[in-house]
Amino acid sequence: MRPPRRRPSSLPAPLLLLLLLLPLPACFASLGRWSYPSGRYPTTESPRPATAFVLVQPLLDLRGADNTSSMAWWYVPLFPLGWSHFDRPESTVQGPDTTRYQGDPCSDLPRAIAIELGRQRLCARAEFAANFESGRGETHVLRGRLRSFFVAETRYSYCLSVYGQLLWALGLPMGTSRNGLCVELELVEAQSGKTVWHGDIFDSDDYIEGWYYGPEWYRFAAMWERRLRERMAELARALGAEPAPLPEQLVRDLAELPAPVRPEQRGS
Repeated sequence: MRPPRRRPSSLPAPLLLLLLLLPLPACFASLGRWSYPSGRYPTTESPRPATAFVLVQPLLDLRGADNTSSMAWWYVPLFPLGWSHFDRPESTVQGPDTTRYQGDPCSDLPRAIAIELGRQRLCARAEFAANFESGRGETHVLRGRLRSFFVAETRYSYCLSVYGQLLWALGLPMGTSRNGLCVELELVEAQSGKTVWHGDIFDSDDYIEGWYYGPEWYRFAAMWERRLRERMAELARALGAEPAPLPEQLVRDLAELPAPVRPEQRGS
């Protein structure tokens, strides 16, 4: 007579949760990609545009060169966290715990200015000169320097190595994210070479991130659009245009958010 078959015993729920969480460390690489407009604010137009033709040049890259990651420390038992700082996030080497950001800020940011000049109808024509070319009949040239476009992150292990993820699942913070940018701009008359406007556009932030809360890890597009459109009225007046009104949502955001903080200059 055959012995009765044993029914397979089910795993205890905590052990099953651990087995499910163990493969996850390789899935926490941060990924971001530049896009503009950010999609947060509607387009508004100038009631009286200028007759100018603005040629927008790429930015001169003067950022720092600190692209270091110590994120692997969060795997070490009894160590509380891992961290990273990337002055040039688009230049990082792909890895399971490395920031990955797709973009070219020296071209993306000035191209966004040309887009915004056209969206708001502030001038008769606005173009981005990808290779610094000129002689298209422009009346003004907008140029500048990129001082900062950084990402800094931490990841908390709570001294439990990868098992700290259990605390993330319970709602404790998984880490922090900081974004920051700073651009110096000047508008020059093409014929005389006279500077008719200059201004710095900058912002930085610092957020606690969790599995169930916190903003997106990369906020450059929204940050840039918010601060750029805040300054577009000055640029419009320098061109001889009437500024476009700010969208209501942007006005509320500017009133609620703290004043922009200029990031520390880490380059030349």
